[in-house]
Amino acid sequence: MLLSVALSLSLDAHAASGAKPTAAPSILCDAKALATALTEASPGPSAQAFVDLAACDPAAAKAAAPAAFKRLLAGPTGDAAVLTAIALGQGGPVRDWLDTLEPDDRAGALNHLGEACDKPGVAGFWTDAAAAKGDKFWTSRWYAALDSCRVPAAQALLTAEITAAKNDRPMFAAVLGTYATNAGAAALPTIQGLAQNETDPLVFVDLVQALPAAGGVGDPAGPNNERLTAAIAALNAMAPLLPERAFAEARKAFLALGDEQSADALAALRYKSFLVDGKLLYGVIAVETATCKKGDTRITLHAAPLQDSGHAWPDELVDRAKPNAEALFEPRLAESCKGTGTVEWIAPDGPFANMAAYNGWVSAEKATLEHDHPGVVVKMDLEVTVVTD
Repeated sequence: MLLSVALSLSLDAHAASGAKPTAAPSILCDAKALATALTEASPGPSAQAFVDLAACDPAAAKAAAPAAFKRLLAGPTGDAAVLTAIALGQGGPVRDWLDTLEPDDRAGALNHLGEACDKPGVAGFWTDAAAAKGDKFWTSRWYAALDSCRVPAAQALLTAEITAAKNDRPMFAAVLGTYATNAGAAALPTIQGLAQNETDPLVFVDLVQALPAAGGVGDPAGPNNERLTAAIAALNAMAPLLPERAFAEARKAFLALGDEQSADALAALRYKSFLVDGKLLYGVIAVETATCKKGDTRITLHAAPLQDSGHAWPDELVDRAKPNAEALFEPRLAESCKGTGTVEWIAPDGPFANMAAYNGWVSAEKATLEHDHPGVVVKMDLEVTVVTD
């Protein structure tokens, strides 16, 4: 065991020096016996046998790599053999072996390589693999393992493919996400640059979706305030350029980055054509339904227009408006007929251009209630304007 450890350390030191590992066999080991052991090893132990031979005689291991990798199994020992082979300049047999693996095993081995880009020869392996495999490097998702390979060579591959894949949206979005995770805040100028002259709303969605990754959201290392702050600043800078279709994603991105205030402020940009004196006109309806003691149903529709200063989204209206709206009426319908009752809240899908549009919405909701409850008179109880903030 001591001999094996010493030999392994010797190989690591040799590889780290950058020299070609073609030294003569060490006098401390039997290279011939190790080569025979590698040839005769079953698939399970063959990976370790290859590592042992490389520690003893790098030149012999280099020569044996093409045959040895045809029998290797995936897993931790396979990962060690991969790094050893790459350090010996045998990336070709490694690539061929990876192609034979089941998708999950291949993804695991590639992820291990992505995390080992600081090891001898690994960065060059990725560059060579991209050149050798061509489109399959991308369509087979080898590139996905580069999210943790934070070296210039990997980032160059990703940025080149982002440009090349512009007309293939699924590939563009996927590679952009990997690049954003890899480069972090350094990816933000690229993302902002792509946004400057973009006209496709769907590409804008892809750009926005990449920002949380660039900000470090989901990073196993935990939150990084510098990255988060940079990503938030980039998204705020992009906000005035956003097409309508991208606002929902931008809101999600701000929330993922922990900036609820900026997420709320987007509402004014999203609905800027509806702003009047800096306000948005919304509405809220409370439908009070009572099942009376005698079995009859009574319904009262409480409706109120809402004024908002451009910080509320439609799906927030009820929560924002209820405290003020409930102060305007107290549900008493069930009490008045000695029955039981419920209150259902309704909000519109977006702001209104004017009060006429608001009144039209209230009338439509009333008509729906009457349709759903034939024979029941839906009474109206119109309230004064509610301010949401």
